[in-house]
Amino acid sequence: MSRTLFQRVSGRALILAAHARGVQLDRASERPAAAQERALLTLVHRARDTAFGRTHDFARIRSVADFRARVPIHRYADLDPWFARARSGEPDVIWPGKMPYFGMSSGTTAGNKYLPISHDSVRQQQRGGFDPLAAYLRWTGDTALMDGVALMLGGSSQLDRLPSGALVGDNTGIMANHMPRFVEPRYRPRRETRRIADWDRKIDAVVRETLREDVRLVAGTPSWFPGLFDRLLEVAREVGMPAGSVREVWPNLRLITGGGINYEPYRPLIEARLGQSVPYVDVYNATEGGIMGVQDRADDRAMRLIPDNGVFYEFVPVEELDAPRPRRFALAEVETGVTYALLVSTMSGIFSYAIGDCLRFVGRFPHRFYFEGRTAGFLNVTGEHVSQGELERALRRTAESLGLEVANFTVTADVGLEGGGARHVWLLELGRAQAFDVARCATLLDDDVRAANGDYDAHRSSPLGLRLPLVRTVPAGTFHAFMKARGKLGGQHKVPRVTLGDPRALLESCAAALTPHAPDAHAE
Repeated sequence: MSRTLFQRVSGRALILAAHARGVQLDRASERPAAAQERALLTLVHRARDTAFGRTHDFARIRSVADFRARVPIHRYADLDPWFARARSGEPDVIWPGKMPYFGMSSGTTAGNKYLPISHDSVRQQQRGGFDPLAAYLRWTGDTALMDGVALMLGGSSQLDRLPSGALVGDNTGIMANHMPRFVEPRYRPRRETRRIADWDRKIDAVVRETLREDVRLVAGTPSWFPGLFDRLLEVAREVGMPAGSVREVWPNLRLITGGGINYEPYRPLIEARLGQSVPYVDVYNATEGGIMGVQDRADDRAMRLIPDNGVFYEFVPVEELDAPRPRRFALAEVETGVTYALLVSTMSGIFSYAIGDCLRFVGRFPHRFYFEGRTAGFLNVTGEHVSQGELERALRRTAESLGLEVANFTVTADVGLEGGGARHVWLLELGRAQAFDVARCATLLDDDVRAANGDYDAHRSSPLGLRLPLVRTVPAGTFHAFMKARGKLGGQHKVPRVTLGDPRALLESCAAALTPHAPDAHAE
């Protein structure tokens, strides 16, 4: 089908905008200290006459050093009294005016958290939303990306209203209500479908709405893509459409983008359903600051931290986060190979807030990083300090070696309550029925983590340390049921990669019995 003049012109305009954004981002990345100091001083200037700003003497802050001297590191519990005042409708508490929105975070480690989102933050997130598209457009020069429609898989846009008038919901739902007018005609799902709160019903409605649409872009959290694609193929077959793969139903699908969780564990599942390779752009985003990092190279999964979109970053070596005087580094001061806890200060009146994420930089100027998991998501039974990133990489390589299709997983710990010593317990849900050598799987996982983590290796070598991991499989649908039982199904919610506590209690909470494909791997 030939393209219209409007499509050709608008496609070319997008390419020019993408390259202009690339130049702007390169300049900021070459001088991140200047870009970040501007961001910080703008934030403290805007908030200096708020209750929080007066308490922390914002009017006298002239530098990053001044800021560190006046504003301590905050956890959610430290800031929630301020947030509560803003939720009650009190103006000028943490940001000028009344706070219009509160985003409910996924609460993977500490239950539900209600994070302020100002109108300024909404505009900042709208600007940041172009960065993943811009990265793809710079790689490909694809002028036809937006000739069809974009499917954004997010939480419900039906928000709850507090007595103060503030609205509460998933951040993706809040942002869906602020879709720019020029984007709205190309955006799916439509308004009625966006409001659906029940995730299973929403997926079905999304599929039926887009079944015969020219879908060219799919965005969301990677863990929900396999379920979306499975339902798409089921419905397509029900109505007699060719449905051997997603690309048969959506032949012009050109880009998948998502964040909130590592894409790599889901890659085999997603690509098996696509039928053909589709480019993927990885994104680092959070309720607190929107899109803060984006994969900017087609052949490199590391993401570039965005220094010039209104968020001020600080980094604390993760092992120092609970120390009496932890070191705080600006973006220009970080080192490669170190795992840092991330602090953010934002246009919603959040300052020096430890959001619970860990990053490891692999390059500087521009600063590229990998998401290493949650600060509370480290396995540390005997002092081994194994990160989520190390677990995910070990499973990816092990699955590739054994030809496994892993739909979901978590790792927990058996601390040896029944004798025999402590060990890690891997709970795997496979994407399809497969027979495999569970003992070999445990050994490969163990070897990979030992090679990546010296503390783990030392504790595995000690007779009083860790035993060989235990690998168990759980029935199909276990993690779906687990998330649904917790009220965490869909949207930005994701299966925790590290689950603290007794693994038997986890399985009971899933209401699923163990169904190993082979004898458990627990030999020493």
